Amino acid sequence: MYNKDIYPALQTFGIEHLRDEQERALTPILAGRDVLVRLRTGGGKSLLYQLPALLDEPGSLTLVFSPLRALQRDQVQALERRGVRSALLNSDLSTFAHAAILRDFTANGGLLYLAPEQLRREDVCTTLAAAHVRRVVVDEAHILPQVEHAFRKDYRRIGPFIESLPKHPQVLAFTATATCSDLNYIAERLCMHDPKRLPFPIRRKNIKIYVKKITIRDKTEKTRKLQNARLIMLDNVLRKYRKHGATIIYCPRVKDVKRTTKWLRSRDYPVKAYYGKMKRCKRAHVQDYFLTKKHPIIVATNAFGLGIDRPDVRLVVHAGLPIGIDAYTQEIGRAGRDGKKARAVLLYAPSDEYVVKNLIHSSRDPETISRGKKRLKALKKVLREPNKVWKGITKYFR
Repeated sequence: MYNKDIYPALQTFGIEHLRDEQERALTPILAGRDVLVRLRTGGGKSLLYQLPALLDEPGSLTLVFSPLRALQRDQVQALERRGVRSALLNSDLSTFAHAAILRDFTANGGLLYLAPEQLRREDVCTTLAAAHVRRVVVDEAHILPQVEHAFRKDYRRIGPFIESLPKHPQVLAFTATATCSDLNYIAERLCMHDPKRLPFPIRRKNIKIYVKKITIRDKTEKTRKLQNARLIMLDNVLRKYRKHGATIIYCPRVKDVKRTTKWLRSRDYPVKAYYGKMKRCKRAHVQDYFLTKKHPIIVATNAFGLGIDRPDVRLVVHAGLPIGIDAYTQEIGRAGRDGKKARAVLLYAPSDEYVVKNLIHSSRDPETISRGKKRLKALKKVLREPNKVWKGITKYFR
C-alpha cells in the first residue's frame, strides 16, 4: 500500500500501526493530492502531515499554520525529542533569532510552525516565496468559516499566500468540526486544487452526554436563584463523576468564570480559572497546571482547550449554554481522547439564550452574526431531544 520508507518513519514516532482513518487519509496525502480532513479530536491529525514531511526530499519545507502558541510549542518540542527537524516562528523571538530560523528553514527545509499573523510581515512572505515549499498545512481550519471576520482575521491571508508561491504546494487542511458546507468554504478560501474531502464521523462513542435543564418558577430574585441552582448542580456533578483524570468547566462569560471559581474554591476544589484576557504568563501557568497535575479542574471561557493535548479529560461541564453547536461539539471533544469512558454534562437554563445572543452580536459583523445565529438555532434544536444529542450532532455535520 505504501512505500517501504514509511515504516522507519513510523518508528520515529513510536508507532507500529496506523488507525483506519489515518490510513485512509494518508493514501491521497502521500500521493501528493490536496486533502481536507475532518477528524475527531484525538484522532491523530498531526501525524498526517508530520509523517509525509519525513519522507520528503532534502530541502523540502512544510509550513504548519496553527492558531495557538502553546500547541505549536508542544508539537515542536515533541518533534525535537524524536530528532525531527522542526522550529517555531513567532513574535516572541528576537529579531536575530527570527531571521536565523527563517533563513535556516528556507535553505534546508523541515517542519516550520507559525501563526497566520506572521504573514503580515513582508520579510516572511518574501523569504518563504524563495523556499522549496513542498506543503502548506492549515490546522484548526474551521476557524475560516466560523469566526474569520471577528477573530483571527489573518487566516484569510493564507489562501492569497498560497496563490503567490511560484509553484502550488500540496495543501492539507484539518479540523475536528466542520459541516460539509464549511468544508467547501475552506477548500475555496485556501485555493485547494481538486481536494480530496474526508469528512470522518463526528460521534465519539466513549463520551456520554447528559443534559440538565434548570427551571426557576419563582420570579423573585430569579437571577440569583438560578446562579445558586446551577452551582449546586455543578457540585453534584463533580461529586458524582469527578473520580479520575482532568475536568474542564466551561462558562459563557469571564464574570461567570470568576464567580464559579470562587464558589468551588470555597468548597476546597483544586480549581484554577482561565480566560483570554488574562496575562500570557498567567495563562501559561494555568495550562501547565492542567497538563501536569493528576486531577486538575479548570473553569474557563471557550478560550481554553484548543490544542491542549491531555488524553485523560474525564469530564467536561458546560455551566451555561454554549455559543453554538460547532463550539459545543469542539469542546466536548476534548474529553476522553484516550478512548476511555468520559462524560459531558450541560447545565443550562432557557434564559441562557439571551447571554449567548449578546455574545454573538458583540462581533458587530453581519456575516459572523448570521452564522452565529444559525449555530445557536441548531444547538437549541438538538437539545429538544436531550437523550439523542449525539444523533442530532451527527445529523448536523453530515
